Amino acid sequence: MSLARADVGARRAATTGTVDARDGRPGRARGRWVSARAGRGGRMPPARAVRTPMKPVEEVAGDASGVGGGLSQQTPFERQYKDYATGYASVPGLAYENMGWVTDVEGEIPKEMEGTLLRNGPAMYERGGFVKSYLDGDGMVTSIAVKDGKAYFRNKFVRTEHFDQEEEQDKYIMPSIFTASDPRPFPFFSRLFGDIIGGDLRRKQNGAYNVLNWGDSLVAVDYKKPYALNPDTLETIGHGACDLSSAMHTSHYRTVTEPDGSRRCVAFLNEVDWRTETTHAVFYEFDENGKEVSRRAYDYPSSYVHDLIVTENYYILFDCPVKIDFPAVFTKYIFEKSCLSELICEDTSRRPLFRIFPRRGDSRDVKTAPADYWCYAYHHVNGFEDKDGNVVFDTCTWDKFTLYFTDICNPNGVDNYPRMKLSRFIIDMDKLEAKHYLLSDTPCELPITSWDYTGLPYEHMYLSTSVGRTEDGVNGPMQALSKASLKIDEQKLYYEEQWVPGDRKFAMEPFFVPRKGGTDEDDGWVVALVHDAAAEKSNFDGRGTEMVIIDAKKFSEGPVARLRLPSYVPFGVHGSWSPKYVAGPPKEDELKRLQEMRSKNDGKPISLGASAAEPVIHATPSPQAIGVGVASLLMGITALSSILG
Repeated sequence: MSLARADVGARRAATTGTVDARDGRPGRARGRWVSARAGRGGRMPPARAVRTPMKPVEEVAGDASGVGGGLSQQTPFERQYKDYATGYASVPGLAYENMGWVTDVEGEIPKEMEGTLLRNGPAMYERGGFVKSYLDGDGMVTSIAVKDGKAYFRNKFVRTEHFDQEEEQDKYIMPSIFTASDPRPFPFFSRLFGDIIGGDLRRKQNGAYNVLNWGDSLVAVDYKKPYALNPDTLETIGHGACDLSSAMHTSHYRTVTEPDGSRRCVAFLNEVDWRTETTHAVFYEFDENGKEVSRRAYDYPSSYVHDLIVTENYYILFDCPVKIDFPAVFTKYIFEKSCLSELICEDTSRRPLFRIFPRRGDSRDVKTAPADYWCYAYHHVNGFEDKDGNVVFDTCTWDKFTLYFTDICNPNGVDNYPRMKLSRFIIDMDKLEAKHYLLSDTPCELPITSWDYTGLPYEHMYLSTSVGRTEDGVNGPMQALSKASLKIDEQKLYYEEQWVPGDRKFAMEPFFVPRKGGTDEDDGWVVALVHDAAAEKSNFDGRGTEMVIIDAKKFSEGPVARLRLPSYVPFGVHGSWSPKYVAGPPKEDELKRLQEMRSKNDGKPISLGASAAEPVIHATPSPQAIGVGVASLLMGITALSSILG
């Protein structure tokens, strides 16, 4: 049963229409064949380094709808951006953890679907009145385990060593990457003498940027440190408990099929030493049992990279031209006017390029291929080697360096709003040149394909996309899910369609779930969480979260099922689909421990703590809805490439 007719604005094809800026409603659009436009070479004019906002748009007092504000009455998409901002509200803390069957379901969960949707992202950004930037919030893993047409929900904080220390003291004690304010005593002296002179740029591990179940190892990852989780309860076991949680790697990875049919998970770490202008990259491969079977390290000139592409023979990184903003180090950073992440800016003296590393054999030859199009790229779609031995590299590109979370996590429809493009690069491996082709100018991010086609020729992709555009070129917030398709040997889309979840609903990162026994690449479902800014049955000031399931072959028909989760879940960062059913209903041991705690909790909320042997009881905090020498300093900035990954 399709729910498309019940959706408000549920079907919308590629963004070809404009919007009426008076009310921000999407203009009329239809499905269409889309012509690709070749990218133009040449550099973009220099752009200033954009400050990472302290927190998302704050709420307006007296607004009965409970949505965010801070926009002028003349701002296009004003209502949409206010509603969007409500998805970045901080939750109270450990007392917010929850679990239970999802009983509010519209439509039917496919009986043949089995596995678990896993999401991770910052969820708590305030302690004792100290407000951190959204991306510095404490990570909370959310799981929806699906089996036999039923779904079980859990959410639990990642109990890193720093989380436990701050929980015990009930205040922030560690500085973070994206927050200008510093919780340490005498922050000016801490930054000047500790950070700059002493070179101590340790930052809080928040465990907040991804979660992956691979080879019976469930791990949460922040900018470079993974933490093993209990696959039954989501309780934090800790760093180093398995191979996947022992290697230091970023929150981005790829799963690929080997020539013998076996599967591997590829992760990487990218650390920059700006003193020596050298980047140290390490690529790890884990087999189907979660054991590390390959580790290859390379050094190359310093650069910023965020994600990777893996093909049959190569690891490929997109090198964005950035540099250190030295004046900001001494005029802003030590005075808490900027955070660590704001000390990088565009470098217009060189072109973006692709760095191509050998994945097999004894060769250590790293090739570079300059791009003919000036852009930045954070999240990549997929890549593969074509019949001529050239590399096809698909990604979401930006025309300026803004640190993508400014336009996505803190848009206002004036200075910050989505402006990404879907791009294809063809890397000539003989000439070592990369030619750009524009596939779509609909702002898009957080792309996914079928994992069975990672590193292989593919046809279909699924993305989070912006809805609507004014005549002046201002785009609406990220709201829709899109399916885009192109033939393997072409540089233009033949299909592009959006599904909009509703006027006040906003889709998050999509994932593809293949149908068991399916033969076609798009035979399966697209699943995603959706933020509802006006939930009827809200547990958090009008906010709610849904999980949607869409038949990928019938994308235009909308979801076959909507699952209204029992708790609001903030937007989050990344996640994955586990084909193995994990984090389902409690087993006997968990039930026993919960029962013992309930018998002595004196009415306080309970949490199973950081390990299976450590149940704890917590007082209930009140809900807080919040938007969110130089060489020595460079030792700390060394981590920026991996931090921002």
